[in-house]
Amino acid sequence: MKRRILILSTYPAPYRSELFVKIKEKFKTDIFFESSGGDFRENEWFSKGDFRLLDTKEGLQAFKHAVKCINSYDLVAFYEFSTKTAIKLIKKCIIKHIPYVINCDGVMMSPHGNPVFDAIKRFLVSNASACLASGENAKNYFLRYGAKESRIHKHTFSTLHNGDVLSAPVKPEEKSELRKKLGLPEDKFISIAVGRFIPLKRYDYLIKEWRNMPENNILLLIGSGSEEEKYREIIKSYNIDNVIIEKFHPKEELFEFYKASDVFVHPTSYDVWGLVLNEAFACGLPAVVSDHCVGGLELIIDSENGYLVPMGDDKLMCEKVSALEKNKVLFDNMSKNALETIKNYTIENMAKTHISVFEELTGSDNN
Repeated sequence: MKRRILILSTYPAPYRSELFVKIKEKFKTDIFFESSGGDFRENEWFSKGDFRLLDTKEGLQAFKHAVKCINSYDLVAFYEFSTKTAIKLIKKCIIKHIPYVINCDGVMMSPHGNPVFDAIKRFLVSNASACLASGENAKNYFLRYGAKESRIHKHTFSTLHNGDVLSAPVKPEEKSELRKKLGLPEDKFISIAVGRFIPLKRYDYLIKEWRNMPENNILLLIGSGSEEEKYREIIKSYNIDNVIIEKFHPKEELFEFYKASDVFVHPTSYDVWGLVLNEAFACGLPAVVSDHCVGGLELIIDSENGYLVPMGDDKLMCEKVSALEKNKVLFDNMSKNALETIKNYTIENMAKTHISVFEELTGSDNN
């Protein structure tokens, strides 16, 4: 008989929805999201998951009923445990002796915490039956707040599927054909940046520094957001002709832009992971990434598959790109190593770890 699990998360991002669908195949699972977090309800994975939203009357009523019947669950899993709703439910799990799991996708820890918040986190983490950590940073976070190392389970964190990772770097002739199709210059060295156009990503600073790059170095910015007009004004005022701004594209089209490019750049001031790095590696791109990107801290081996640069040092970021352009042997090796690094970072592998932990805690074998 399938064990029963209650899952609580914040919003139904596609990769999260896909993970939960796979968990639902193994367990009798009730899945709740605290809000829609945008219009995710049209996502095909949302309809597959029979998910419920707490910002709807129907979803909230179903959640209240689930909480009332909490003793009927073998396990509760929290994919964000710091919200008021999650904290209240964790307290109930502790009182009712219901085992619970907490997940951390990624985190950058501050050396100076808030004593009150730290005490709350320690209470929540130390009482968890298991902690799911995306890597060393998340593991250290759990250890800091009192988790036993034996209860921490590391997992790959990704939006990729098994078939998304290339088996080999893109050949020059294939790249040339893609550039023709996408309207990109064929004889340039293209660095691609993908993300929301918001201050946190620091694309404005990178654009200003890029004006000092040789004209054959193109910066391709793909995304959308409140800062787009600002970027265009910078390009106009500095008379920059080697920066291209492209609208955001669906995954299949976006991967064509990755494959048509040479290097991935990410100047972010803060990313709890930065899943675009996974995507770039899957397409065989060496990466030059800010050290405030947790995914970069976890995945990049300096000078082997990319470079980590101090956040804010956009000049050094450009210098690293130039080094890759000038050294074909280094570039080719990094491209191959990027694919090797990311080959196991898939949703399928992430689901295997989560399901294995849940089986262990519920005493079930659903194979």
